[in-house]
Amino acid sequence: MPDFDDVADELYAVLPAEFVGARTDAVAEAKRTDKALARRIGELGKPTLAAWTVNLLVREAGDQVTELVDLGDLLRRAQDDLDPDQLRALDKQRRQVVRALAREAGKFARRAGHPVSDQVLVQVEETLKAAVADPAAAEVVLAGRLTGALTYNGIGAPSETTTTTGRPPRRPTAPSEPPPPPVDLGAARAAKADRAARREAEEKLRAARATLRAARTAVDDAVGELDQATAAAREAAQAAAAAGTARDDARARVSELEEALAQARERAGQADDEAATAERGAEQADADRAAAEEDLQRAEADRDRAQQVVDELT
Repeated sequence: MPDFDDVADELYAVLPAEFVGARTDAVAEAKRTDKALARRIGELGKPTLAAWTVNLLVREAGDQVTELVDLGDLLRRAQDDLDPDQLRALDKQRRQVVRALAREAGKFARRAGHPVSDQVLVQVEETLKAAVADPAAAEVVLAGRLTGALTYNGIGAPSETTTTTGRPPRRPTAPSEPPPPPVDLGAARAAKADRAARREAEEKLRAARATLRAARTAVDDAVGELDQATAAAREAAQAAAAAGTARDDARARVSELEEALAQARERAGQADDEAATAERGAEQADADRAAAEEDLQRAEADRDRAQQVVDELT
């Protein structure tokens, strides 16, 4: 029998356009064995595009989102300790990490076959800011089942829509309880210094990780640009090779045509010579024919005179 969490995780992993159909199929499958499970599955809401993008980011880079949420804890501790320098540094780091993670989310969406707009990425950033500011929002985000983008009202001064984790109120000491022991100021200062050192180390580590993520993003962008340039260079080389082949073929054809033209000119010259010879032969034949006609006329005249003499003698 399928588990609700497994089904929900699968549903919130599909593309938004496929969610309703996948949910319908899951409900139909669950109805065969567990109608209560089918009803719970049917109540799952379709995520907006921004919510789907955040869910995708949690699945693909959950450790980085968790680090961002932990950064929110550091921010709240710095606010409680009233350390403005540390608060400003952490807030700057928060903005850098949120911006970098939103860009990563956009890349994941594009690779999943559903690119998102800049407006959607703004909603993704606001949701991540809310996860930093509010532990309850962080828990919802890390679950990877958002149905809508979250809003962020700011870190620093608490507001009505911001969940805060204030210190619990002190309880009055009962009369029967012994008085509290004296405070060891040296130990308190040492503990405070130790906490400050740990926070500083954590800040440096998170800053280094943020720098590393930004560097990885820059490397990914550079690799993408290099791939595009390599593909363009390959296409240009192929086009150049094809053009070179066409040029060589054209040159070979020109050579063939030039050779054929030379042969044709040679044959034309020979034909001219033969035509001239034939014309001279024709002229000679005409002269010979004229001479033959004259000889014939003389022979006929001689014949007629000889016939006349014969006739006279007989």
